[in-house]
Amino acid sequence: MVIRNAADGMAAELAHHRRWTDELAAAGIPLLTVNGEMIRRKGAGGARPDAPFLSDAVEVAQGALPEDHPIALLRAFLRVLAERDYMAGMWVPGKDRLSTSLLSTHFAAGTLSSDRARVETEAAERAWHRANPGQARTVAGKSFGAFKGRVRYRPGFLTTFSRYEDDLRPLPITPEMRRRVEGWRDGCTGIPMPDAAMRELKATGWINFSLRQLAASYAVQLLGLPPFEVGTVLAEMFDDYEPGITWLQVAINDGRVNQDRGPRILNPVKQGRDLDPDESYVRAWLPELASLPAGFAHEPWLHPASPLPPPLVDHLTAARAARAAWGAKSSVLGARPVHETPSFDFGERNAPR
Repeated sequence: MVIRNAADGMAAELAHHRRWTDELAAAGIPLLTVNGEMIRRKGAGGARPDAPFLSDAVEVAQGALPEDHPIALLRAFLRVLAERDYMAGMWVPGKDRLSTSLLSTHFAAGTLSSDRARVETEAAERAWHRANPGQARTVAGKSFGAFKGRVRYRPGFLTTFSRYEDDLRPLPITPEMRRRVEGWRDGCTGIPMPDAAMRELKATGWINFSLRQLAASYAVQLLGLPPFEVGTVLAEMFDDYEPGITWLQVAINDGRVNQDRGPRILNPVKQGRDLDPDESYVRAWLPELASLPAGFAHEPWLHPASPLPPPLVDHLTAARAARAAWGAKSSVLGARPVHETPSFDFGERNAPR
């Protein structure tokens, strides 16, 4: 059975729902459409009904919810949001699990809607500002708006996905490339930061957004893995897999989206030093680094007694090759219609390069 979450991404749904339904029916696969807590929007301009949520109003209003109910989890997070360094901590391995809501799996599954998150956040924001007058411009005061901004990204991601999904096709893959895909998936490529990210993802089903950018960039640009393979691996590993977010990350690195901005080629060593300056993250997920003295965990090959095998690629050489290849690729892609992303910046403005 395929379960489709219809809470967000209306443009994508309208464009592809009939094709999805027909293809699944032809294959004899049942399709169940759910839309989280939302009642289907109807009317001119997608007008909302008077009571937009399916959840029992009295139960929700009185807070008579189980502790693990997604709305209860959201409210618990909002009560401490202003005390956390949300805007900075969301990017940093280790701090990310303390500063963020960790509710993305509920969003992806449709058990928590973006609209519910917005409504609850606005209520918590108003209450906090009443209790803390004059603090609107502080880091704490801005944290509510930052969280709403991240929630608001979801519909834009999903709508953009509908515009390029058919561009990505599986291609024949050599045995050597298959081994490289497996090494990347298992976090065994020899470069600690992306390896640590993939090991965390494999163990927990979640990594933060900056690590997702790094994982996709490293795979496509430096390891030269086929985009379809990269997206398929990530789709299998993310507990909060959302096609419009995961495949968009892959397409940006493959140049099919935002090609006018050029390639996003991240330096995995610099990313490691920026995001994990004390080496605690890579050492936690790559215990084989324990024998290395401080200062070598992000470039273990520089130590004569490195416990890791040599990296699959030299990251600097691979980056130069990727930039050179981009020139040839961009001339081909330039002949195609440019797929523009929504009007937000994917967090890159604040993400260390």
